[in-house]
Amino acid sequence: MGGVFEETLQVNKYTIVGGFLGAVNVAFLLYAHWNIDPQMFSDGGVVLVLTAPIVFLGPFLLGAVPGYLLVRYRIVSPLPISGFLTWYAFVDRGSMEPFIVLYSNPIVHAYSLGVLVVVGFGEYLVRDQVPYVSHDPIL
Repeated sequence: MGGVFEETLQVNKYTIVGGFLGAVNVAFLLYAHWNIDPQMFSDGGVVLVLTAPIVFLGPFLLGAVPGYLLVRYRIVSPLPISGFLTWYAFVDRGSMEPFIVLYSNPIVHAYSLGVLVVVGFGEYLVRDQVPYVSHDPIL
């Protein structure tokens, strides 16, 4: 039964680790009282139900994609970059013009993911030329 489920939805150990790291990223930002709390943007009800997935998707992907790249292809550089962005959003949350507002924009999430993928692909190409470096999965 597990094999059929795994083949149908492509849920494997790499996806699970990536999803876990995405959830950790969202949880850390919520713990930091960051601007991604959907209750800040609505009074509850339908607006809250519609905005919550959109607000949480970007930070989730900013943790999940680099985590997946690490455990599946041993690409390291996107994870520290994403971690730095999250940490900087946490540290800068009290300033007058916080980085958080920029970091909470879904368009910025798309650009950030694009940059992380390009950096990861560059690392993949460089590691492909280095002898004795493996792209085998970590798990």
